[in-house]
Amino acid sequence: MTDIEQPSTDSAAAAGSGHRLTKFVALLKHNLEGPIVRNAISLYGTTIVTSFLGFFYWFIAARLATTRAVGIASAVQSAAQLISLVCVLGLSTLLISELSIDRTHARTLMITASAGVGAFALIVSTVVGFGFHSFSSDISKGVEGPAGIVIFVLLSSLTTILLVLDDACIGLLRGDLQLRRNTVFAVSKLVLLPILILFWATSSGIELVLAWLAGLGISLLFMAYELLNLTKGQSSRLDFRRIFEKRTLMFRHHWLNLSVQAPRLILPILVAVIVSPQANAAFTATWLVVGFVQIIPSLLSTVLFALAPGDEEALHRECRKTMRISLVVSVVSAPFFFIFSGLILRVFGPQYAVAGTTMGILGLATYPGAIKSHYVAISRVRGKMQQAVFLTIIGVTLEVGFSAAGGALWGLNGVALGLLVGLVVEAFVYAPTVFGVLIEGRASRTISTEHVANIEEEATSPDRNMQ
Repeated sequence: MTDIEQPSTDSAAAAGSGHRLTKFVALLKHNLEGPIVRNAISLYGTTIVTSFLGFFYWFIAARLATTRAVGIASAVQSAAQLISLVCVLGLSTLLISELSIDRTHARTLMITASAGVGAFALIVSTVVGFGFHSFSSDISKGVEGPAGIVIFVLLSSLTTILLVLDDACIGLLRGDLQLRRNTVFAVSKLVLLPILILFWATSSGIELVLAWLAGLGISLLFMAYELLNLTKGQSSRLDFRRIFEKRTLMFRHHWLNLSVQAPRLILPILVAVIVSPQANAAFTATWLVVGFVQIIPSLLSTVLFALAPGDEEALHRECRKTMRISLVVSVVSAPFFFIFSGLILRVFGPQYAVAGTTMGILGLATYPGAIKSHYVAISRVRGKMQQAVFLTIIGVTLEVGFSAAGGALWGLNGVALGLLVGLVVEAFVYAPTVFGVLIEGRASRTISTEHVANIEEEATSPDRNMQ
């Protein structure tokens, strides 16, 4: 009797295992499908390319240039990116919203926005470039002489324009374009870097910045060609009136973007000034590696804004997906950074390993940062940017303030600890809004789960299999 029943038991176990596998695959597919995650994957593809090739960029710089030159170049590039964030005036995020609604005037919007922010960045970066000489004697070495000023001004202006165009691609749901543009940029600067280091007269860091600038210029030409083809037949006239009509919304985006992204760009400058350019070289390598992981929640939340304003059902559904992914990434990456930080940093050079503990501390900031970035995305979709701006400005003050105080007291580790404390405090403030979205969407999740189960049941039913 036992011999007769055993095959039946084995069959039932196999069927149960197959059912669980089918259910897991269906759930995985459900969490990864849709334009939001798909465009986030394109954005993360950009991160993989730029971070991977960026790793080799800084690796070559660390091997061929002095740590002082690397630290100065990193601070100068961060300053240019900070200027671009200031000068973009919220137009990059505004274009995501406008183009996701209406793409018939895409070329006009992109050309007008690029011309406006490019001109503004030209003026601001010129003033800042000359101001470096009274701000920091170390950083001023990276913008020395007329050539250094011109390079810095062009670097800031092109970065600003490309920030607008990259986000325009997201609004057009063509994340693949900004992926390809960033690939061209990363490859170009990597090829030019060793040539400029070897043949530049001085090792001041300007040669590293020039390689970066050349890569931006080449990638801008590529992006312009692709977008002109994509919008063939549309008008190329400037239309500042349309943008001016959106000025209130634009400046809300602007202040929100500043308050969210500024710490990432301020910290390398802060380290170079408060600690030293040499310490900033190690911090830059650490920031690059940790940022490769921490950018995932940020990208996921960025593409959430492509949702139609007020679409609560889609917000619940997509936010659940992105927060699940963020949690998994945070839990897996934190111990990895603690264990392998020293090994990773020694690849850049033995002098970079001093930031091993710093990397471990920064690795703990992924999930608090994910809560913050999702809070910002939810506020955008719900049209509550004014309240979000108020809270995030307080948050950025805490992050930079704690980091500066920590840097003055404990060096690199103090900077990382200060940033972590600031993000944790913010996470407690933003958590009710973020997790409130997840709780509010529980009912729709139950319906969705039942729907998936019905599909699985239909797929595995005997009658259907016999057909």
